[in-house]
Amino acid sequence: MDAIHDAFSYGGVRDTLRNVMEYHLDLDPDQWGYWLQAEPHGMGAASKSDEDAGLNACYTHIHVGVYFDGGRFDDLRPVASEFERVIDKHLEVCDPAGWSAHNYDAIDDYLHEDNGCISMNADVGNLGSYLAAYMGGYTEDLLDKPIEYIAWGAVYWSAARRRTSRSQTVNQAIRADRCEQRAENEESGQVDSHGERVRWDDGHGADVVCSCCGSPWTIEQDRLDGPPERETALDDDLRWAADAVTSPPETEPGRSLADRWPSADSAWSYGESPRKALIRERVLDYLDVHGRDVSLPSLLAHLNIDPSYKEFVGEILNGTEQPEFESVDRRRREPQFGYELKAIVDADGNEHQPGGGGVDMVSLESPIKNIIQNTRLGNDLSEGEIYRDARTEVASHNQKMIAARFVEDGITDPRVVERFLIVEDYQVSNPSSGRDERRRCMVHPSER
Repeated sequence: MDAIHDAFSYGGVRDTLRNVMEYHLDLDPDQWGYWLQAEPHGMGAASKSDEDAGLNACYTHIHVGVYFDGGRFDDLRPVASEFERVIDKHLEVCDPAGWSAHNYDAIDDYLHEDNGCISMNADVGNLGSYLAAYMGGYTEDLLDKPIEYIAWGAVYWSAARRRTSRSQTVNQAIRADRCEQRAENEESGQVDSHGERVRWDDGHGADVVCSCCGSPWTIEQDRLDGPPERETALDDDLRWAADAVTSPPETEPGRSLADRWPSADSAWSYGESPRKALIRERVLDYLDVHGRDVSLPSLLAHLNIDPSYKEFVGEILNGTEQPEFESVDRRRREPQFGYELKAIVDADGNEHQPGGGGVDMVSLESPIKNIIQNTRLGNDLSEGEIYRDARTEVASHNQKMIAARFVEDGITDPRVVERFLIVEDYQVSNPSSGRDERRRCMVHPSER
């Protein structure tokens, strides 16, 4: 069993098969696939007579079904002869294999050969159905199967060997077929047919795949122009700043986009997150097909939606949730870098605008100084403590250097800086230091 399966592994028969399909027959990788299936010898022979069983009874042999696009070939006989290379490789790398069982010279016609080592069938439409019928098709309970099958299966079970393996192309076709059947079954909850909605896949293989099953089978690869632009870690941080308060307490009104992103020169927010947009589309499609007479738990279960979105889905179901838009524009304000005039305050405390025919002398506030004074950077470090910027993982004992990094990136609001500022205390992580908790002044305000 090991010798037969190992012979098909990389460096053996499988590589030769790939060379035949893609080099000798000039097929693209997505135009062919294989399905390997193991079977026992002598099925049912022991129940007839010991003489009929032969020495190979219960031993394993494999069938390799090769599925390919045959429409481009006028005559399949020369194509079938190319598989002689695969048989030769099998005889070379598999010691138990003998020529008598793999004599392709004895085959008169590859298209009408049922028992030879190579046979060609041009009428196969569904590879799975064909191989399932060709390779056994036993439907009875395990202990009712022939004794050869039980003994053979016990060996595979004890050795944790797989009896079936398939190429990526065949697996993709299987997933696509299952996806199509789910779309046709109203109880599955899937409303989109295979390939109706597509997405970009950065994994191996094809780039454009079905959004429901992830298979690229039968999907035109030019439906999407290219992958979405990748976002940097800084983009993620800025996006957090824009959505810093997603669920404000009931006692506080929802904060505007300008309040949530005070460091932005300009910003626009339209619609909702891509995840919510996808959920909205799926829910509306489902309601169009099945109507609104459905409970929220049933809807979440049918569409396999995370329960954390139950309030969002419930508002869609009730017709109260609609996308919104919001904008803020500060592009006419003074630049954030360098010194900025904050205010003119008289000795009596009155604040007024500069001008009036004379020279106004005022104190200017540096953005770096502002950050240090209004964040935990203004606290003196104790032994074992160090500042760290969560965006860049840069750590330092110098608070001016940390603050300057934020200013260079255009982040000057102390509230945003506090979000990214971490004060690590190595004394706390060291049991022998005697300090078991961080100093209160160095704990993030939200954790106090």
